[in-house]
Amino acid sequence: MDDSKKIFREERLAMMYRIIQEKHKVFVVDLAEQFNISESSVRLDLAELETRNLILRTHGGAILKDEITDNKVVIDLDSINDRITHLQKEKDAIARKTASLINDGDTIMIDGGSTTKMVAKYLADKKNLTVITNSIILIPDFLYNPNINLYSLGGLAQKDHGVCVGYMTDEFVAQFHPQKTILGIDGISLDKGLTAANPSVPAVSTVKRKMIEVSDQLIIVADHSKLNRICLMPVAPIDAMDILVTDSGAPRDFIAQIEQKGPRVIVAEC
Repeated sequence: MDDSKKIFREERLAMMYRIIQEKHKVFVVDLAEQFNISESSVRLDLAELETRNLILRTHGGAILKDEITDNKVVIDLDSINDRITHLQKEKDAIARKTASLINDGDTIMIDGGSTTKMVAKYLADKKNLTVITNSIILIPDFLYNPNINLYSLGGLAQKDHGVCVGYMTDEFVAQFHPQKTILGIDGISLDKGLTAANPSVPAVSTVKRKMIEVSDQLIIVADHSKLNRICLMPVAPIDAMDILVTDSGAPRDFIAQIEQKGPRVIVAEC
């Protein structure tokens, strides 16, 4: 793989994991040759995948971990345009309920995503709202609304995800202390917490973590397809969120288990 050194490590981890999923067993020496990296680097990568509970290392290689078959491990993500058309009724219900948690005069931080895009629509009637976002696609919803003061977080524009990311974005985030942060997430697992499915753009997950750090209250918006799902990139433990807003398709037993860990779960009826 001649261009392997040009890829992010998270992307390489995703590629390695795909190989292990397909073959069920891999050897360090083969991966080193395939990715044109040292065997010690391969061992570090396999150790990281094992830490994430995705594989089991063996002498000279690794095997797929049987326990993960109970969860859908996601390593790819469709573009924002594709995701907007998925589970629209559920996302609309979640968005409406989430907007009801926002008061006039609040300062909120919100990231980009198909569900947060719908949330933005229901914030239009709020008064004296301050919105901070790294989303490109949300800007039209806020820019010309006289009741909303908009701060747009700059950085490198990722067109597929519709957000700005990178060290400049992270530095912008650190300048704010919002009362509430609304984030979309790709996977929620009891063991692995909040995870993201964009290994080719690790900075997307990094900015989510930065947003969580600066917020007083974290509201996660996620439809039922995101629950009991593990994605490759860790974002935060499950108790980092204060409120989860999901839809009525969410399994009741899973909701109860989440609430046992601390977060409040609000179910939006579709």
